[in-house]
Amino acid sequence: MVRSVTNFTGVNASIRRQALGFVRLLTTLALVSFVFLTGCRSQSTTVASPALPVNTLVREYEESRAEVRRKYDGHEITVRGYASSAPTMPRNSADQGSVMLEENGTKQPRHVACWFSKDQSEQFSQVRGNQYLTVKGVFNGEADAELKFCKLVRIE
Repeated sequence: MVRSVTNFTGVNASIRRQALGFVRLLTTLALVSFVFLTGCRSQSTTVASPALPVNTLVREYEESRAEVRRKYDGHEITVRGYASSAPTMPRNSADQGSVMLEENGTKQPRHVACWFSKDQSEQFSQVRGNQYLTVKGVFNGEADAELKFCKLVRIE
């Protein structure tokens, strides 16, 4: 009889070890899932930042290109500026079109080039010129203050 009690106790301890291992595994999976989900949130779930006026962006770029590039390069930003003319649409085999955003009413207009793909052509074709635009694009300050992959947010 003593022998069967010892075997039962050994089985019971084995089940407890397996249960404890299973609980540890579930806890680890829960933590990994939490870290993964919170780390992979897209910017669309965060509060949208207000549009940066084109004159502010250009002034900062002229004062310190290195600082503006550190702050914005590769980041999607929203910019508001004046389009004095209609965009240049992609033609023939061109992949991109562009629109220049500037500060309205200045003697020496400073501008930001906004490059958009053929996929965005329909939206940008609504721009006629002499309008304020709000666009969203990825900042690139290598040669000048430019936005790549632009999307039209609003025409005013």
